Amino acid sequence: MEENKKHILIGSSLIVFFFICLGVIAASAYLPGFSGELGRMFLAWITSPFLMESALFFLALTLLFAINAWRRNKDGEDWVRLDEKGNSTRKK
Repeated sequence: MEENKKHILIGSSLIVFFFICLGVIAASAYLPGFSGELGRMFLAWITSPFLMESALFFLALTLLFAINAWRRNKDGEDWVRLDEKGNSTRKK
C-alpha cells in the first residue's frame, strides 16, 4: 500500500508542477514592457491548438518511455532461457 501512495504523490506533484508553470507563464503576460510581450508570446504559443496538442503528445510519449525504462530497470532483464525440456530458467 505504501508504494501506491508513493506513485500517487509523484503523479500529483508532476501535475501540480505543470499547472504552476502554466500559471507563471500566464502571470508573466501581465508584466509591463518586453517581459510582458514575451509572456504573451509564450502564452499564445502554448495555447495554440496544434502546438498544444503536439506538445502534450510528446510529453506523454516521453513520460511513457521514462516509466517503461524505470520499470525495466526495476524488474531486471527480460531474457528467458529455456533448458532442453522447454522449461524456463529465468534468473531473478
